[in-house]
This record gives sequence, C-alpha cells and structure tokens, in this order.
Amino acid sequence: MYDVIIVGSGVIGMSIARELMDKAHLSIAVIDRDIPGLHASYKAGGMLGAQNEFVQDTALYQLALRSRDYFKALSHELYKETNINIDYQEHGLIKMAASEEDVECLTEQYHFLNERDRSVTPLNKKDLDNLSKHTIEFKHPAIYIPDDGQINASKYTKALLKSITNKGIERLYSTEVKAIKRLKDCYKVHTSDNILFSKKVVVAGGAWSNKLLEDYQIEPKLTGVKGEVLLLKNEQLSLKQTLFITNGCYIVPKRDNTFLVGATSYFDDYSVGTSAEGEKWLINQATSYIPILKESNIIHKWSGIRPYTHNEWPIMDEIDHGLFLVTGHYRNGILLSPIIGKLLSEWIVNDQAPSLLDDFKVKRSVQL
Repeated sequence: MYDVIIVGSGVIGMSIARELMDKAHLSIAVIDRDIPGLHASYKAGGMLGAQNEFVQDTALYQLALRSRDYFKALSHELYKETNINIDYQEHGLIKMAASEEDVECLTEQYHFLNERDRSVTPLNKKDLDNLSKHTIEFKHPAIYIPDDGQINASKYTKALLKSITNKGIERLYSTEVKAIKRLKDCYKVHTSDNILFSKKVVVAGGAWSNKLLEDYQIEPKLTGVKGEVLLLKNEQLSLKQTLFITNGCYIVPKRDNTFLVGATSYFDDYSVGTSAEGEKWLINQATSYIPILKESNIIHKWSGIRPYTHNEWPIMDEIDHGLFLVTGHYRNGILLSPIIGKLLSEWIVNDQAPSLLDDFKVKRSVQL
C-alpha cells in the first residue's frame, strides 16, 4: 500500500513527487508506460513564455508569472541535488507578427503587457537590428519581452528524475496503467504487470490522462496535439533571444551554437516521428526570419504529444476523494511545473485545495 501513486513521469508528475518528498514522509510510487521522463516534457522547446501566451489578466496568467519566478532558484537547487545544469537562461523573447492580419492582435497584447510591465517594448526595424545583431529579418511589427527565460527541457526532466531518485522515492514503475478503481478506503491501480494499491492517486499522464478516467465524464475534453521539432547547428549565428512568431513557429537558442526550431501542431495525432511536410515548414519558417540558418545542419529531430483542452485551460482538480487529475497544460507544462508541484503537494498533504487553483476545476458527472 502506497500513500501516493503518481501516474505520469513528465515534469508535472515529477515536480509533484519531488515536493511531496520534501514536505512529508510518504511512500510514493511513480508509474509511466515507458521509460520515466521520456515523453512530451523531455521533448519540449524549454521556453518559459510566462507573458508570451497571454492577453488577459486571468488566474492562469498570474500562475504563470509566479511559476516563472521559481526557475532561477530551482535551477540552483537541482544542480546541488543532481549535478545536472538545466541551462536556465534569461535573454528575453522577441515576438513578431506573422502577417498583417496578426499585427492588431500583437498590438493589443503589447498594450496589455506594457500596462503591467514597462520593460515590454515595441520593436521597429532599427530596434530589432540592434537587439538581434542584424540576424532577424524585420517582416512585421514585433515586441520584446526582456524577462522571459528558457531552460533545456531534456536536462530539466533528467534532473527531476534524478532528484526524486536521490531523495529515495519508493518505486519507479515502467508499465502502463490500465484502470484505476476506487475501493472503500484506497484506490486499486491495474497495470500491465501488476495490481497496486494507494491511499491517493495523481493522474498526470499528459494527453492520455482522460482515457484512464472516462467513467467520470470530465469536461473540458482532453486531446493530444503532436508537435515536431528540429535542432540545428550553426557556428555563425550568435543570437541569444528566443524568436516567437504568431503562427506558432519559434527559434530557441541553446548551448554550443545550436538552435531549436519548433513546432508544428497536428490535433488528435498520436503518431511518433517527424514528417517531411512538417520538417519543410519548420525550415522554411526559420530561414525566412533568420536567413543565416540556411547554412545549418540538422543534428536531431523529434516529435512530442502535448495535452490540449478546447479552451487551452489546464485541469487541476480532485475529481474524487483522493483522486487528482493534473493535465491539459499544452504549451505551458514546463513553465507551470514548479508551482503546480508546490500547490498539488500542499493539497495532497493538507487535504485542502489551494485557492490559486480554484479556476482550474472540472465539470463532471460524478460528484464528490
């Protein structure tokens, strides 16, 4: 009998496990259908983007800002715990309109952000040339968000996994969860290999989470969105700022003169690997905005499945006594993982929902 079983070893699940192990002496198991820490989290671009995605002052926006503030200290903590450097950087983000039709929306976003943070500024061609050292083509108006940061998502995932291992997590299972059944005083977790029992269960399985909880008829519905990513090597490009285009393409500078280019979006697509069509779109977009990338070598390419709800609003709720659902973070899973780890662990230990998560509860047919 475990105190807590966490289904899913992405950054959300492992952040909850890590915080739980710091808060209480609990027996905790993490279950993943594959090698722990191998899926969407590991394959993400690593942008934090706390201001990049938002145009309204919502509960999600406030949560994003708070979570971003944890990363600098968290990077030091994880390095002390694991000797893994997650490559935290804070060089800012340039967001550019992809077309004339997008200019109005970007202008509205600028006014929203600038009213709350005067460091967010508009960029004309001269400003962009000075900031990017003449590497980015000025096609349409852009804004600069200087406080935005990024990390290496694969190193972050590895660091969290090593951290919970070093802290003495009870078990890490590489098996698929088939069903979760509520008993009188615990949950029965059926896997491909065995049957486990736990007082509480956290389902943090990304785009596959709702399939385990179909009996609860949860709204909003969750689906997977496949994203493809390329990693380019270019010794001539010295760009430090992330470039994000409003059509969804982004170029994220990484260490050793590598540049991560993403991401395509294919809804309800759970296939593995990149497509010729997707690769072509990514290369065309990246080289259109940063021409020097034409001289790059593709050193790696991959795909991942992001959990998506129709309103792009994550789900964080106790859907039955001791059964928690944490999913739907779409492009913000890396960003939100530190604060979700803290808040969900407090909820689990104290049996009281944090007020910061009031707006992320679900509609369901099964009531508590």
